[in-house]
Amino acid sequence: MKFVAGLVLLVAAAVGLYAAALEFGAFDMPLKDIEAKYIKPFSKFMEIDGVRVHYMDEGQGEAIVLVHASYMNLFTFDSMAKALSTKYRVVRFDVPTAGLTGPDPQKRYSIELNIQILDTLMTKLGIEKFAVLGTSSGGPVVFRYAAEKPERVTRMILINSAGMPRTAVTNPNRARGTTIDQWITARHRSMSYWRANLASNIPSMTPPDWLVEMCYDTGRRAGLREEGALFTKNFKTGDPESTLGRVKAPTMILWGMENPTVMHLEANVMSLWLNSAPSLVKKYPKVGHYLYLEIPQEVEADIMAFLAGEKDSELRQTQRVPVATTAGG
Repeated sequence: MKFVAGLVLLVAAAVGLYAAALEFGAFDMPLKDIEAKYIKPFSKFMEIDGVRVHYMDEGQGEAIVLVHASYMNLFTFDSMAKALSTKYRVVRFDVPTAGLTGPDPQKRYSIELNIQILDTLMTKLGIEKFAVLGTSSGGPVVFRYAAEKPERVTRMILINSAGMPRTAVTNPNRARGTTIDQWITARHRSMSYWRANLASNIPSMTPPDWLVEMCYDTGRRAGLREEGALFTKNFKTGDPESTLGRVKAPTMILWGMENPTVMHLEANVMSLWLNSAPSLVKKYPKVGHYLYLEIPQEVEADIMAFLAGEKDSELRQTQRVPVATTAGG
């Protein structure tokens, strides 16, 4: 009986120590250590309104800027950037809360800050006109930018874009699991968590070890817990119908049919709301949220063809017909 009681106390102590370690960030990784591990020869940094922004600028020709998904970073575009940079100038950057970009001293974590960084980065690089590509939470960054600065955006590509109205049930950031699960993942997301999360979002393949490890490392960056909470608090859907209606650039919308995060019918709604810009929708069977990692060659070929104007015959524009009114109505 004493043995059982002692074992219970031991387990309770271990649980308490683990909880304390989570609460006080014992598993956090300093940004300098993440940078030392992941920085690449093409990595560059630019100070933008107090934020040290990590970016890459490769290739020559007409420009395109790539904006990554939440929990990802610019490295997930390695294959795409390699393919596109054979004909285009490809710029990509880590948004604050991601990759090797540093914290914002003013704590403005939001879609608006990401838009400001995109605009300032391209201006400082001397690029006046360019195409934009956004995936997941990078989608509303580029479509809001294209609506605000139509004179700068030549073409737009959305891949499984976020930014649509949500209910409590369809919100991709809704709480999942038990209360204990939620408490733990709010403080630390383990390697096994990332493996399971990625497996559900890239259903056609086993998540590669490099991606799991990178998500694990960058997801436990010191200070990220507070930064991510502020981004979520500041995120507002706004009026995407009106915003998309102000976009002028020809747009291609790509979607994975097995996407568990944002359903494929949203692609059709986005195309419908693009009533000032011609658009086309392409859906890929058997792939999920990160389809550019699952079927890179097919996606890259479609993007190259669209940028070159080879898909222009497929573009269609929504026509708004005024509602007829009766006399005196």
